[in-house]
Amino acid sequence: MNRRLSKFSNLALLVLLIVCSNSFAQEVSNSYIDEIEHGLLPKIFVVNRDKPFKLEDRMEHYGAVGFSLSTVRDFKSEDSRGYGYCQKENDYKTNNTSVFRAGSISKSLTALVVLKLQEEGYLNIDTDIKKYLKSWKLPKNKWIKKQPVTLRNLLQHRSGLKGSQKMKIGDEGYKEGEKIFTLIEILDGKSSLQKIEFDSKPGEKYKYSNQGYNLIQLILEDITGKPFEQLAKEYVFQDFNMQNSTFETVLPSENNPSICYAYENADLIEGYYRNTVGKCAGGLFSTTEDLAKFLIKTANIISGKDNFISQEFAKQILSGEPYGLGFDLIKKDDQTVFYHTGRSYGYYSFMAMDIDRGDGFAMMVNTDGVDGFFREMLYAISNTLEWEFWQPKRLEAIDIDMEDYKDHLGLFVCRVDGKEYKMEVIQKEKELFYLEYDEDEVYKYPLVPVKEQVFYDLIDGNKIEFIFTDEKLTGLEYDGEYLFEKVD
Repeated sequence: MNRRLSKFSNLALLVLLIVCSNSFAQEVSNSYIDEIEHGLLPKIFVVNRDKPFKLEDRMEHYGAVGFSLSTVRDFKSEDSRGYGYCQKENDYKTNNTSVFRAGSISKSLTALVVLKLQEEGYLNIDTDIKKYLKSWKLPKNKWIKKQPVTLRNLLQHRSGLKGSQKMKIGDEGYKEGEKIFTLIEILDGKSSLQKIEFDSKPGEKYKYSNQGYNLIQLILEDITGKPFEQLAKEYVFQDFNMQNSTFETVLPSENNPSICYAYENADLIEGYYRNTVGKCAGGLFSTTEDLAKFLIKTANIISGKDNFISQEFAKQILSGEPYGLGFDLIKKDDQTVFYHTGRSYGYYSFMAMDIDRGDGFAMMVNTDGVDGFFREMLYAISNTLEWEFWQPKRLEAIDIDMEDYKDHLGLFVCRVDGKEYKMEVIQKEKELFYLEYDEDEVYKYPLVPVKEQVFYDLIDGNKIEFIFTDEKLTGLEYDGEYLFEKVD
């Protein structure tokens, strides 16, 4: 009897182990992406009323043609997936090897090339760049007469270059058959970018600058005698195993189903997309899978687990705020995240990596005009990775009786510096809205109540608090700053 019981117990234990083992396998097989796909969040999330969105539903809502997402868990590539179309006209669907234009993410790869060249003795990032420039000269300027410009300044966007040195997205680059400006012509202001000009002391102010990275490109090409495309291949792509990435000029072709066309509001952009001569500033073509590899190796380089460059040089990547050497930085409590966005005509990219926890992601879309979709994706990813930043505003709504708010309807006026601003509160069905008047435009904002007299708009999350004087509604306070007087 005991032996039979013993056999039964052993059998039951074996069954239990198999069941638990299968359950565990099911649990660990779920990737971050499984949760992200069903967890897109709006900018304003009403926790007791709203439900998260599904990824593909929001792509359709915003008109995003193609999208790719890769995740990193515990310093390892975890999952990569594609959605929608790489080339809609040719019925080529997006997959994990679909190539997108990465825009300013190029700057992060540029920084690794620069640090590798420093390790090999080609340059020093703290030396006056005049020493390295051969094919072009910096214009004379009082700001750089006594304080030299260095590669460190350029990498950190602290070179003192005038203005933001940005450009309109649609003006950037060239289509096949259009005039191609040389890098020197671009530095001289012949293209859509303003010419190289300084208006502050190097190292003093953070001012994002595409021209600064164009200048880095010229320096690297002058000192090595090689085009930057080749340097990136030799010093980054090969060591980082980024097999589907390039800085070469890519021209559109239906014969290459891996290269994503560019769209604007779901419509194909004429010429398919634009190329650029400024490779370091924004000329990278890549996949989210390759960018995930880049994030992992960079994190290991910084922490000293990878000897791509010395620890002395590697730790400088995180120096500076809000921008290190080629990366935006978030340093919060015990968490350090390096990241970068990329924007070029028809494309938007984002990559980020937690250097301590080993989690990260890269996402890319081939459509302009879908900022809302990208923002909702960012919230979903940050929520899944349990990052405290990049989160929506969370509100808890209360129930109200609209009969109690009849006197809240009407026109409110605010006067600031002699200018009059109008806001009208209206009711539609069982909700309050406010209308904002801006010259000939009228903007409509739905309001959600969180307290008896406190509402938030569901578009921008601005706070609206109604004000009473002697039990009579006399106005409202907008965003905790502006007072509007009720006029009717």
